[in-house]
Amino acid sequence: MKKVLLTTCNAKYIHKNLALRWLYTTAPHKECVTIREYTIKEQEEWIAQDILSVQPEVVCFSCYIWNIQLIRRVIVLLKQQNSNLHILVGGPEVSYESYDLLDEGVDAISIGEGEQSVWEYITMLEEAKAYPVSGIYTKQYPNTEYRKTDLAWLERFEAPYFMEMDEAGMDRQYFYLETSRGCPYGCIHTAGCTYCLSSADRAVRMFSMEYIMRILHKLKDSRVTQVKLLDRTFNADPKRALQIARYMNEYCTHQIFQFEIVAETLSEELLQFFCEEAVPGRFRFEIGVQSFHTRTLHAVGRTQNNERLIEVIQRLKASGAVMHVDLIAGLPYEDLNLFQVSFDTLFSLQASELQLGILKLLKGTKLRSQRESYHFVFQENAPYDVRASAWLKEEEMQRIHACAEAVEKFWNSAACRSVITAILKLHWYESAFALFMDLGQEYEKLPRPYQPYELFRCFYPLLNTQDERLVDAILLMQYYRNFKQKPHRFTRPWVTLEKKKELLSFALKQGIANQDTLFRYGVADIGYCGEAGYQLVLYNRHQQYPRQWFINEKITEIKEMTR
Repeated sequence: MKKVLLTTCNAKYIHKNLALRWLYTTAPHKECVTIREYTIKEQEEWIAQDILSVQPEVVCFSCYIWNIQLIRRVIVLLKQQNSNLHILVGGPEVSYESYDLLDEGVDAISIGEGEQSVWEYITMLEEAKAYPVSGIYTKQYPNTEYRKTDLAWLERFEAPYFMEMDEAGMDRQYFYLETSRGCPYGCIHTAGCTYCLSSADRAVRMFSMEYIMRILHKLKDSRVTQVKLLDRTFNADPKRALQIARYMNEYCTHQIFQFEIVAETLSEELLQFFCEEAVPGRFRFEIGVQSFHTRTLHAVGRTQNNERLIEVIQRLKASGAVMHVDLIAGLPYEDLNLFQVSFDTLFSLQASELQLGILKLLKGTKLRSQRESYHFVFQENAPYDVRASAWLKEEEMQRIHACAEAVEKFWNSAACRSVITAILKLHWYESAFALFMDLGQEYEKLPRPYQPYELFRCFYPLLNTQDERLVDAILLMQYYRNFKQKPHRFTRPWVTLEKKKELLSFALKQGIANQDTLFRYGVADIGYCGEAGYQLVLYNRHQQYPRQWFINEKITEIKEMTR
């Protein structure tokens, strides 16, 4: 067999590509196969040279929207230096409408799942005469059939999860696990969600329970800490999901599991398990809401019981579960006002993270084929973000882009979470969406790179009609707790030396710490905890995050704040 290199460019080091590992596992001659992974932050020149240093005859790239532009540039460099190098690409980004790659140095495209077709094609290259291979598109044989792999066939091979090459980074990288493939809702949502590629595979296929349990049995004794399931919907089969989750909960005691669920279809038995039986923090949930607008959901092929969805999120929230919830801006029939309703509704549920995504017209999706009827303007190259539609002007989409950044920087990062919570409770902003939209505009003005305190200064133009001392108290309450040592001050001094001594002496009388610790490591300043007052922040020599107390305005009560 020819010498083969399997490669990709991951978004980050902590990620690893499961598709490459499946290909390696199913290779007929592993001695001829090498895996090399890079990140999108590396230079294409270096990647190309490193690939060539392996001296492969065939290079197989795993392609996604986040790496396709880099991979295209790498392929050009590879072909310039070795025109005989055979290039095969696969992955979700190239399984549809990517045939132009054959004019850019690519020799073949794997359409769909490649564990069988890739090796059939590479075997064919050894033959005297070319012939068509199912699931492989070439100029000579333009086969667009989407190939699926028989999961029972995959189970015959050694599992790709515990390869020797991954052993060193087991405790520092995500452990990607799949218990099923395909979308279980293609039949329910007409032809599946029209913006999603998973709906192209309209029938869910599941690995056997015996196989999954063997993987979990080995996983529980490994050094893995973070497990991310790749299943499109973990709860597609509620009884099966419950059996898997119960094993994870009971035996995988030092792993955290993250998976996607359809919240409104979560069975009551599963919900009760996660809320009442599961170890707190053991499971993290990804919930795709996308919109609360019925007409919008219908247009993209989704049916959604909003009342049940909200109930499930509320109950999971009450149990302490970590949830990541998604909205998509730019969907049909959702103008700025309607999107605000969706955003504010979801934000009010106070999930751990809220991702504001921009609609992407992915290749192979129904929504992309409907772009003219919806007047979509979008990026021609990956990631194919929608820039305007019949309901959103380009400037509105630009502001939503900035809003999405603000959600990440101010809320999801937890850098300013208590500040935002206080602003909304005080009704300084009636809408969370309006607040993040304005924060997005201020964030765009920041220099790059910016200092941490500059993030907090973004609030001043938005709150310039409010009491200055109260604004500073709210900002400083959050600001101090973000650092392991006393940070740069960005507000005017509100506490005199005499008042500082009074506050520290009060803390001493309350037994917070001894005098040396208080006066050496303590910071006394204005603060806020539902009311204006003072705060005591106690840093330490061990570079740990500080302890923080709130002291009322009259300096008669003190209570410790939790992070």
